[in-house]
Amino acid sequence: KAHATMASEPTPSSEARRYPDVLSVPFDMTFSATGEAFGIRKGDPDAINYFNNWINTYSRNGWLKERNDYWFKSIDWQDQVAEK
Repeated sequence: KAHATMASEPTPSSEARRYPDVLSVPFDMTFSATGEAFGIRKGDPDAINYFNNWINTYSRNGWLKERNDYWFKSIDWQDQVAEK
């Protein structure tokens, strides 16, 4: 009988929403954060500027948080994804 387990989001929160009588996520924030990245050609200041401005713009206007909340903190998207 397991009393605790760890997994990367959104699995723990999603499963806790599906089975609230059995599972819970006892933390308000993630246990461990990871950095996500993608590669660009070295020495390409235009690309760096473009991506930095895009990230700053969509962080400031709340769009990135909205997308994160939609995909990782809700199940509103599930009817758009085919089950295996």
